[in-house]
Amino acid sequence: MNRLPPLNALVAFRAVMETGSLVSAAQKLAITASAVSHRLKALEDHLGLELFERRSRAVFPTAAAYRYASEISEAFDRISTATRTIEAVGNRDTLSVYCSSSFASNWFLRRLRSFASQNSEITVTVSSSGDDVSIDGGLYDLVFTRQTHTPDAFEEISLGREKFRPLISPELLDSLGYPKKPQELLKLPIIRSEGASVSWETWLSEAGVSNPIIKETMVFENAALSLDAAEKGFGIILESNLLSAEAETAGKLVPIFPEYQLDGREHRLMWREKRRAEPKIRAFREWFESQLHYDFVDDEAYQPVAALVE
Repeated sequence: MNRLPPLNALVAFRAVMETGSLVSAAQKLAITASAVSHRLKALEDHLGLELFERRSRAVFPTAAAYRYASEISEAFDRISTATRTIEAVGNRDTLSVYCSSSFASNWFLRRLRSFASQNSEITVTVSSSGDDVSIDGGLYDLVFTRQTHTPDAFEEISLGREKFRPLISPELLDSLGYPKKPQELLKLPIIRSEGASVSWETWLSEAGVSNPIIKETMVFENAALSLDAAEKGFGIILESNLLSAEAETAGKLVPIFPEYQLDGREHRLMWREKRRAEPKIRAFREWFESQLHYDFVDDEAYQPVAALVE
């Protein structure tokens, strides 16, 4: 059964919730206050509950109205964003790409300019958050993900499996001195990145430290913040070589105890198999494969430093 209410009734409801009165909502929508009232009644009939108390030509939202307004606000915001986007883009081809915020900051965005310069007819929209999303939902043309499997009817290109080992700024290393064994790291300022797929406890245990007890100096929710703090000399970080490549190539971070590096998760670029021949997706795939051979400092491409190559 279709539970979508009349859209004009939803618009009227939102206008009343935003303006606080029937008259103001009517002025905003360029209709009469009576028409707004009729639309509110149609919405209430559809939902089977009262959204407003009516007193002397005024309406007062019920608790249900406030809850409903909160629930539908995201949908209206998405429609508004989509409208602004299509108005700005017009008939240009648009490629939507999703990746985590850490991957965007530390790998993807510093490379994206070259794709844009080679494909000026394509508008790229990039969405990100702290987490991976599933490509199954169809919200994006392409998704960078660390999912452990490729869904049916999808294809992928792998960036490889990330490697984790401690990293420190050269200045902090000079002031602290190179630790003689992993056990000594417990006495040094440690930064924890909550998004890392390998924990400090796991790494220290694999390096021969029994029952390590970590007392972090700082904790950050993602690698972008953690790497920035480490570059500024706030402490030692355990992070993915995929995300730290730029900082290492630039000499802003150096690895310690690289002989104990541990495998993290595999990063992949995914798209629907039936869409692989679409010009915009084909162009991105071909560009992306060319990028796997280089690390970047600012906008200059460099071959990866030896420490980053398996």
